[in-house]
Amino acid sequence: MLRAIGNDIRGTKARDAATPRIEFCRSSRIHFARFAILDDPDRGANRKRLLFSSNYDGGLDDHLAELVAITTDMSAVWGPCEAYTGGERFADFIRAHAQASNAFYIAFRDATVEGIHRDNAVRRGLRQGLDAALAAPSMDQSAVRGAPRLAESVTRKLGERLEQLVRAAPVVVDGVKAMSRWGVRNVFEGTSTITASLGRYPVFRFFNWITGNSLPPRQSEHSSVALDHCAPWAPLAPGDEIPSSSAAGGPPSFREDAITQNQLTLVTVVDPQRVRRVGAVMAAIDSFATRLAPPGSLIGISTIHFVRWLLIDDGRRLVMLSDYDGSWESYIDEFAEMILSGLDAIWNTSLGFPPDGARDLPAFKRFLRSHQVPAEIFFSAYPDETVLNIVNDRTFAHALAGAGEATH
Repeated sequence: MLRAIGNDIRGTKARDAATPRIEFCRSSRIHFARFAILDDPDRGANRKRLLFSSNYDGGLDDHLAELVAITTDMSAVWGPCEAYTGGERFADFIRAHAQASNAFYIAFRDATVEGIHRDNAVRRGLRQGLDAALAAPSMDQSAVRGAPRLAESVTRKLGERLEQLVRAAPVVVDGVKAMSRWGVRNVFEGTSTITASLGRYPVFRFFNWITGNSLPPRQSEHSSVALDHCAPWAPLAPGDEIPSSSAAGGPPSFREDAITQNQLTLVTVVDPQRVRRVGAVMAAIDSFATRLAPPGSLIGISTIHFVRWLLIDDGRRLVMLSDYDGSWESYIDEFAEMILSGLDAIWNTSLGFPPDGARDLPAFKRFLRSHQVPAEIFFSAYPDETVLNIVNDRTFAHALAGAGEATH
């Protein structure tokens, strides 16, 4: 039913007034959105729950009002959910069931949907002419404008540095709060696990050196992955769960690579003895992503638009929701190359995680795939834009605006 409702997220198909639909293309606020159906094992073998995730501009009330406005039949989407009483109480219903993120990375915290579209239009419409103009400036213009542009560049860079320092200042407070909530030992050991393979950064290299921190030796030189890749997904350890029964007959179709971006929805079961550890890891990741990560890059990975982690069901399960560029394989390969120890820190508290973690890449990919949930609906407001494209568009638009100001 959901796929039928959301099968025209681009607004290109002929409309049938009798068919319920969510007209995401009318939204001016939503960056990405998805619906997925999860099993609900705590409430019974045949129980399901609906997952809705969205990244949006502005406040929650405005977002929910827009969501109502672009949905032609709210009951067709939300009616099967317990406690749903109609569109007029939709905001109360969502607030009662909303889950707060434990860690949340946003590639561009100051970028709106309209701003991304505007910058893209500027680049597409004017770059060719601007490139030609900049390629052959007159000698007099260069001499006259060189000094002001240099001063402007220095001023802008100083402003950016000051903004970074102000943004980074609360890191210490974040650390104190994390230790108070999750415990000093969990914060220290969780952070140590994260940084073990990040020696390319001086601050982490110094931390690893001063604490003697490093990746543990591998337990085996061989992969622990099962050889039968066509077999149905099955729990990888006692207590592990497969989050979607749609995979019961074999590996499901995840409907990937339809546009430039893909979505990843993971649900893993957390070891009951290690809930506080993963909570500490999430706090460290959230602090870094919020305070220190530069626009468009998370520890060197420039393919993530949004990614969040949530501990749900009183910490029994960990959910990851990611919107990223490129194929699933390249995304996981880049993660494993750039932040291998970070992957271990996140998921080594989950049941079924490979003994050698992300270094056993085939087994790690099997772990992720078996805990992945297909998206019934996936929407992107800018389906042809990568993170790097957006970086270039923003840089171009800002440079053009600065050039315009310099001529006045």
